Amino acid sequence: MKLIEHFYDYDMVSSDDTTVNKHNYMRYRLGRLKHNFWLKSRKSNDTIYIDAYDNFILQNLKPGKTCYFGSSGYYLDGAIDDLTVIEQHPVVKTFYPDAVIVKNRGEIGKLYPNVFDNFVVVNNRGDIWTSLYDSPDAGFDLDKPSIEDHVRNYIKSMKDGCVFFYSFRDTQIVNWNRISTNHYDYFYNFALYLKKYGLNLLWHNIKFAEKHKQPDESYDILENPDTLNGNIKLIFQYNNNTHTIDTTHFEEYYE
Repeated sequence: MKLIEHFYDYDMVSSDDTTVNKHNYMRYRLGRLKHNFWLKSRKSNDTIYIDAYDNFILQNLKPGKTCYFGSSGYYLDGAIDDLTVIEQHPVVKTFYPDAVIVKNRGEIGKLYPNVFDNFVVVNNRGDIWTSLYDSPDAGFDLDKPSIEDHVRNYIKSMKDGCVFFYSFRDTQIVNWNRISTNHYDYFYNFALYLKKYGLNLLWHNIKFAEKHKQPDESYDILENPDTLNGNIKLIFQYNNNTHTIDTTHFEEYYE
């Protein structure tokens, strides 16, 4: 047994050796909370396990081709027609052979140019320690891709009218002043800013941790309201804004 103090202390290893694949699988699982749904679903012949936010997405997908990137989307195989699962870690193919593996986000648009009617990114671990903007004004090293840069790559694979579901945790975003900045405005304004790339904001849910007193007079220490899916939830439509978002199922569970 090896004690791991930090996620990045347990790096992926490049090799086809069986032992290495086991190592990489464990490393992959450390950062993919939704992988647990796949573990449960594969043991059932008639049940696909999802959560309330998954259900909300399913209710709002357009007909057509759907891509899940970096989000363990294979657990939704069977729930979504014409599903493409794209991941960056080759170990995923050892348990889900249909996965498409890319080295970086720039390959997505090259493999699937203007293909998808829906594009989904849910709390991708690869977004950790990332800045929102790639402007020099953001005050970070421009050699490190930003969320803005990721978005530029994603839209290359979208058809006009594609619905883009994007969620992440505010605690993964760096290089902004949490003390002097209005948190809600910071992320909401970024969502509006993305219109420069043809992404029209259709819906958003931006929530932050609120310390509530417990019965024992202590306070909860939750990082944010939704660590599993991300507390910054955004839905866009690419080069269009006619798609209607049904919030019924979201409000049932989150409001």
